[in-house]
Amino acid sequence: MFIGNLTKDPEIRSTQSGLKTASFSLAINDGKDKNGQEQVQYFNFSAFDKQAEIFEKYVKKGHKVMVVGRLKNESWDKPDGTKAYSVKVTVSEIELLTTKAEAEKISAMQPADSFSDSPKPKPKPMQDLPEIDISNINVQMPF
Repeated sequence: MFIGNLTKDPEIRSTQSGLKTASFSLAINDGKDKNGQEQVQYFNFSAFDKQAEIFEKYVKKGHKVMVVGRLKNESWDKPDGTKAYSVKVTVSEIELLTTKAEAEKISAMQPADSFSDSPKPKPKPMQDLPEIDISNINVQMPF
């Protein structure tokens, strides 16, 4: 399970059979280090079919989502002959966490013309969430 903000608009494609796919990455807050600096992790995701359609219609850069999925290792041969690897999360469930009002604010802050040379407005920082000590949480699984 991952909760984070999209780093850019999802990339939507269709397969030859017409199946929609969405590729996107999330910036996930990983707390603060010992010096008080925010730590952020970035993960890549792939969504298919209905989930991809939801991303296409409702989710944009900056929106917060919760994603449930499974890890998938990928490998390929680079042009220099070495092997490259990456881990991607294949989405099985999503929940949109950005409200309609927040989405409208995010859209208003993004320029209509992405090729404009005018400076982009800086987004307002999100409200800091309190840190939670999970070492004392007792979770009972239903199985």
